[in-house]
Amino acid sequence: MTYAQGHKRRLVLVLALIAAVVLIVGGVIALNISSPEPRATVTPSPQSTEVDDDDTSTDSSVESQPAQSEASSVPTVDPATLNSVEITPLAIEVFYTKGIDGFDFTVKRTADQTEYVEFSTAALAGTKCTDDQGSIASIIKNPTPATLLTTTQTVKVGDVTYGLSLAGSDCTPDAALLDQYQTAFKNGFSSLRAL
Repeated sequence: MTYAQGHKRRLVLVLALIAAVVLIVGGVIALNISSPEPRATVTPSPQSTEVDDDDTSTDSSVESQPAQSEASSVPTVDPATLNSVEITPLAIEVFYTKGIDGFDFTVKRTADQTEYVEFSTAALAGTKCTDDQGSIASIIKNPTPATLLTTTQTVKVGDVTYGLSLAGSDCTPDAALLDQYQTAFKNGFSSLRAL
């Protein structure tokens, strides 16, 4: 083998290695682009709060709702049947039907910076799904068009749209209790207002 042939062979080998590296890097980039974004990540300073609802708690009045609040085909609920909780990081007051047991909420943010509040209770945490937290529902601030597909109701308050997304029943050990919580949030959702 001559020097020129050996040099040519090494050049072909180097070019083949470079092409392989480019293909691998391109495949990784394409895979990352086509992979769905993570469902949610916790904000740098999440607020997690437990709410204990009993009929002796102080009610928040719903009578002075802003006129710009519009719900999508949701019937009006008697304000006397509702309790509320303030979600200060999102500057909203969320309403739900009285009589459900206590629950927690955590303000989170998706990878695309969409903010939402997730409601959960340990009473609904199951063992069927990994790391199940007993999720009930989420209220999403300005949901993206893709996220809107997962919402059951929307309401517009001023220039901000909020979407109600209900958790699936596949993880919970008590589907009937999950339904009670979700009905409570659905009934009060149209009363959502800005703080």
